[in-house]
Amino acid sequence: MRPEDTIMDTHQLECLARERLDEARAEAATWALVRSLRPMRQPVRVWVGLSLIRMGRWLAQRTPKRATEPGRVVAA
Repeated sequence: MRPEDTIMDTHQLECLARERLDEARAEAATWALVRSLRPMRQPVRVWVGLSLIRMGRWLAQRTPKRATEPGRVVAA
C-alpha cells in the first residue's frame, strides 16, 4: 500500500467526522434519558439526617421505666 492511498480527501474526512459526532450525540442522548428515568439519589448528609430522625422517633416510642425508689434528688 502506498502512502498516497491512505490519505483521505477532505470530503471523506468530514463525512467520517460528522458520522462519528452523530453517533456520539445519539449515545449521549440515550444516557441522558437513562439518567432522567433513574430516581435522584439523596446526598449522604440527607440520608444520615433522615436515619437519625427515624431512629429518634423509634426510641421515643419506648416509655422509660418508672423508678420504684426515689433517687438522691427528690423534688419536694
